[in-house]
Amino acid sequence: MAEEIILPPPSALHPIPSLTAALRLDNQDQLTELLRTTEHPMLVFGSESLRTLMLRQVLADPNNRQPKKKLDAWNQFTSLPKGLVFNSTDVLSEAPLETGPASTIFYFIQASNPGQTQLTVQKIKEHGKLDHKIVYIPQATAMITKLLSDWNISSMPNVSIHRLQCNYLFPIETDIYSSEYKDALWESAVQGTPSFLITHVAKSLMQLQQVVGPIPRIQSYGPMAEEVLRKLLNLTVDDYFTQSAGSEQDAPTSVLGGQVSALIILDRKVDQVTPMLTPLTYEGLLDHVLKLDCGYVRVAADLIQDKDDDKNAKTNKLDDETKALSTGAPALVAVGLNSADTLYAEVRNQHVEQFGSFLQNQAKALQESHAKFTSTGKKKDLQEIHQFVKNIPMFTQNLKSLTTHIHLAEIVKKTTEDMEFREQWNLERSILEGESAYDQLEDLVAMQYPPWRFLRLLCLQSLCGGGIKSSRYDTMRRDVVQTYGYEFMFVLQNLEKAGLLHRREGLWMDTASPFSSLRSKLHLIHAEVDTVEPDDISYVSSGYAPLSIRIIQMAVKGWQGKDDILKELPGRLVDILQQTPPEDLSAALTRPRPTQSLGTMVESEPSSKKPVLAVYFVGGVTYMELAAMRFLSKRPTFPFHIICCTTKIINGDTLLESLAQ
Repeated sequence: MAEEIILPPPSALHPIPSLTAALRLDNQDQLTELLRTTEHPMLVFGSESLRTLMLRQVLADPNNRQPKKKLDAWNQFTSLPKGLVFNSTDVLSEAPLETGPASTIFYFIQASNPGQTQLTVQKIKEHGKLDHKIVYIPQATAMITKLLSDWNISSMPNVSIHRLQCNYLFPIETDIYSSEYKDALWESAVQGTPSFLITHVAKSLMQLQQVVGPIPRIQSYGPMAEEVLRKLLNLTVDDYFTQSAGSEQDAPTSVLGGQVSALIILDRKVDQVTPMLTPLTYEGLLDHVLKLDCGYVRVAADLIQDKDDDKNAKTNKLDDETKALSTGAPALVAVGLNSADTLYAEVRNQHVEQFGSFLQNQAKALQESHAKFTSTGKKKDLQEIHQFVKNIPMFTQNLKSLTTHIHLAEIVKKTTEDMEFREQWNLERSILEGESAYDQLEDLVAMQYPPWRFLRLLCLQSLCGGGIKSSRYDTMRRDVVQTYGYEFMFVLQNLEKAGLLHRREGLWMDTASPFSSLRSKLHLIHAEVDTVEPDDISYVSSGYAPLSIRIIQMAVKGWQGKDDILKELPGRLVDILQQTPPEDLSAALTRPRPTQSLGTMVESEPSSKKPVLAVYFVGGVTYMELAAMRFLSKRPTFPFHIICCTTKIINGDTLLESLAQ
């Protein structure tokens, strides 16, 4: 008999608990069924990110899991599905695999990355006596199948090819659902082959509606978002007529709302400025400094562990840690960061000027609570003693969480208090406000500034200024290649293809860039914002409101009379009401555009709770934008709770690095 699942009530941080539970359980069942075909296998993953996703997000629920002793002991989780045990794990690399007693190796690799298949073939040949199971996520492409055939791998008796058709969305957080599609910009802008991405995103939206019901109102912004909407409606039409073949068709009527009242699909191209900026929230800075991946950061054990943890660690050295110790590198531990940690849920979106003092106040409150009971001034009765003993586990958990976040905050503070960090933030702000920073950029490249941070600034100058002045463009390109290496010549070409960098041809005078116009009309700069008690989303970077979130705010208020703003955005606004029987985009566009704003649309809905707005970022979302959306969700004046779907959670560095393939 299946175990009954008790769902929490909906809230701003967890608007649709049933969606999170449904996606997580389905993904876990598929992976568990595959792994149970073999006893004690070794698991090898195409990337560290994929290992984190499969083991920490799919196999075990990060909101319930408590590792035994050591966070980096991949196969020691107490909440793994019953009877599931694996020997060890590793990540594909040129280094030899240490298979140990395992007789079977599972290779989990992404079909979109041929390099992972090539490395897998190499490992199979090195361990020819073992059984090998290649698992493609979601499935092998025609090109991959051809490669395996050419290399005589698919015909080997000890090799089998599998596919793992996980859901198109993974619940990374209670309000964040990611398809973990990291090559979105590369495929769409550089390779010019966006069809697979468009289909993938459209199918993820189909899956979303299968759980939450049809979404009545859909808006799209940007060319890629429009193509996703077109594909989504085509799939909906195909699915409907497949299921209702032979039955009479009724006249089209608007669909009734399910658990989501409206959907906004945003093309990352609509706002390429925000990823280039440095966030100033706790979670954004953790990602900036330590690289958050699927809700986890990996840090040196000695930075966050107490002495007692170090003693336990000596008896439980596994996988990456054992390798680290053998090579003299610092041992790394994975720290889970999600809303199950109530302290993190409260501090994650706070500004850098606030979260330090907030954690100090939490420490004082915890100390006072403990001191109040242990004081000898007053005798305690049995009821008080019983209550204290009952609260010991919670006290211990809160103390451990607080200690961890104090250590992490110290790491973040060390970076933010550095003069180089402040100078970069000031340079970003001056570029945002319309100033040219060519001289500073030339100085930075001459100083051999870290390449990806420099390219972020260069792209920011291009995006905010309508391009790089022609007289400076070739000089900048030459300096980058001479300083960072010839391979960056190809990176620069890819940045141009992605629209992040381009030459500005101006003969007589500078013309206003689209961003400068949007900056003024949407009030993107709010220098006097209160970062401790904020009243505007611009607190997330001390005065800049992410353009993408301003667009969401405008969509809720309504675009009537704002056509001059829409003209500055790439692509066009598409705003439709879904019908039943469903219709494709061409038919939907023949109907008049809805006149009501999203906010007005839900005002008439009789409900004691806020309706839910889904926002899908095609091309990735940043932690700065996530913090801004959570801020809006909690505001009494904002009519929606927001859930965010995305192809990947990104920052400026990871976005640019994805173009360096």
